[in-house]
This record gives sequence, C-alpha cells and structure tokens, in this order.
Amino acid sequence: MFIFFTSVLAEETANDSIYKADAAAAFNKYCDTVFRLAFLRTGNTADADDIMSDVFLRLIKNLHKIKGEAHLKAWLIRATINRSNSFFKQRKRINQVRITEVDAVYEMEDNSVLSAVLNLPLHQKTVIYMHYFEGYSVEDIATLCGVATGTVKSRLARGREALKSTLKGEIF
Repeated sequence: MFIFFTSVLAEETANDSIYKADAAAAFNKYCDTVFRLAFLRTGNTADADDIMSDVFLRLIKNLHKIKGEAHLKAWLIRATINRSNSFFKQRKRINQVRITEVDAVYEMEDNSVLSAVLNLPLHQKTVIYMHYFEGYSVEDIATLCGVATGTVKSRLARGREALKSTLKGEIF
C-alpha cells in the first residue's frame, strides 16, 4: 500500500458548484472496492494489489476530470476493469482465474459462494460482482463495461445458472 496526499478542484459544468476531488480520501473510501474487483478478475492478491496501485496512480493524474462522487466511483470501477483487461493482454494469460493464494479476508474453505464465483468465466463473474456485491443496476453495468443491457442480462442469467448448478446441494 502507498500513501499519498493530493487534491484538486474541479468545476462541474452543470452548475457553479465545486467538487473537491481528494485522492487520499478516494483511496481510503474505495480501495476495498477496487481491490475486490481486481482480485475477482485476477484471482491473485499480488496481481490485484498491482492493479489497484495502477488505478490510483491514474486517478492522481486524472483528478481534474472527476466531476462528482458518483463519477469518481464509476471512474474507478471502469479504470479497474480496463487495467485488468490490459493486465491479461500484457501477460498473455488465459482469461480464467487462477487461484494461487487467498488472504484471510477471502477464506475460501468457509465461503463456497466466493469460490464458485471465482470459478465463473471472467465476463460472468464481473457482472455478478458488480450487480450483487456493488449494487449496480443492469443499465449501469452495461455502461461501465461498454456492452448492451441485453448482454449484461444474459451474463447475469448464465452466471446465476452456473452458480446454481455448482452450489446445488450445498446451499439450495
């Protein structure tokens, strides 16, 4: 983890109010969300930590573009998705999760649901995470991922079916 202190004033175009974007406050508030999404997509805490660091360094460079709190969270999630996509391209990895280590926070022997979600294909686990863990609507997920709402709906449905068959007998 790293510590930084920087802030910038950004004018909102809709009205004359000023939104003060503070990178340190954003890190404190959203580091868990960014890390969880990166971990979900990579399956490795070290890779997730690298992605999280890159995302917040990019935030420092782009603080002047942030227009409000909702925009900040959406920007961080989109940046995390983009960075994890380029992570797979750079390392020429197969888009499947490889679980090499799990922190105590993400104990899998006690959490079969998390284990089942991690075993889903990348596109399904991303929408499942954003919908059920972050509370985004289908339309918001479609916007953040750059796909159609019908695509998000089908990925959610297929992800739920895969989870249902995986967890059959354990929970249901």
